[in-house]
Amino acid sequence: MPRETAKILLNIGNHNFSEAKDLIQKAIEADEKYGMKFNLAQDYAVYADLFKRKNDIPNARENLTKAIEIFKKCGADGWVEKYETELAAL
Repeated sequence: MPRETAKILLNIGNHNFSEAKDLIQKAIEADEKYGMKFNLAQDYAVYADLFKRKNDIPNARENLTKAIEIFKKCGADGWVEKYETELAAL
């Protein structure tokens, strides 16, 4: 739920970065704690999007790379392909 709320905040305007960042960090913590690997990969992808919107490309790349690594471990090849294309565009 925190990740989805963060996505909404990112889509309604740039003034919500701080709140969105806090929510994504909470989602990452929870998904790590409970071993929800696929959700964790999605969290990192949203975190990368936040940094991309802030024009912080190094952090966007770092988090997108984490997402890709986790998606690979999950066998989510479609998601890997999608985010590898996005990473190459950064």
